Amino acid sequence: MDDALKLAREFEHVMCRFRRMDYSVLHPGVGNMEFAVLEMIHKLSAQHDAIYGAAISDLQKKMEILPSALSRLLRGMEEKGLCVRSIDPKDRRSSYVSLTETGQERREQGHCIMEVFAQRVVERMGEGRFCELIKQWERFGDVLETEIAAFRNVDGMEE
Repeated sequence: MDDALKLAREFEHVMCRFRRMDYSVLHPGVGNMEFAVLEMIHKLSAQHDAIYGAAISDLQKKMEILPSALSRLLRGMEEKGLCVRSIDPKDRRSSYVSLTETGQERREQGHCIMEVFAQRVVERMGEGRFCELIKQWERFGDVLETEIAAFRNVDGMEE
């Protein structure tokens, strides 16, 4: 077997291992996507000093998620009491979402747990190795982006 192919398969095995990990222990009571949405609602609301919360259209763009998928996710989060949707009384075409007290508490709790988790991971790996890992991942991302762009331009695969 070609060395590059062997390395690619080893890499795929490692990436599958990361995908199978259960990160939900880092944010109890909410799923991974729900936690990401809580975080984005908080950020968008703070950025725009929003009265009604985050515009759902902005949330959809930032999360890069289909409107139907976001709607289902928000419905489930509303049922858990994590957020509330509202309509702008001045422009009924605009919908907003804001965190409830429970949603804010879950977000803050997740941040506290992740801070401890991150400290433990860095401590076990060593700060120098961890910093080097980050640099290598950044370099890896640059190489992947360049190679993917090159493949798009090969054999009429241009978008």
